[in-house]
Amino acid sequence: MPDEVHISSLVVHSRPEHARAVADHLRGMDGVGVCGGTAAGKIIVTLETATEGEVVERLNTIQLLDGVLAATLVFHHFEPAQDRS
Repeated sequence: MPDEVHISSLVVHSRPEHARAVADHLRGMDGVGVCGGTAAGKIIVTLETATEGEVVERLNTIQLLDGVLAATLVFHHFEPAQDRS
């Protein structure tokens, strides 16, 4: 079990005509949730990772996806894993 849990949110920008495909790809990624914004091409994403390094790694991976114009970290929070009940 990891010592920490990192919760982050991102806004992923894509052209509206590519947003559904981008959102589908994001939903298939481990620890990634899509919360809305697909119709406008501004996809709201949550990440749950074990380390800060994984946040950066996942953000970089998302930025390089076909159809993604930009991905921006909006929020990052971490806490000890045992505090989550």
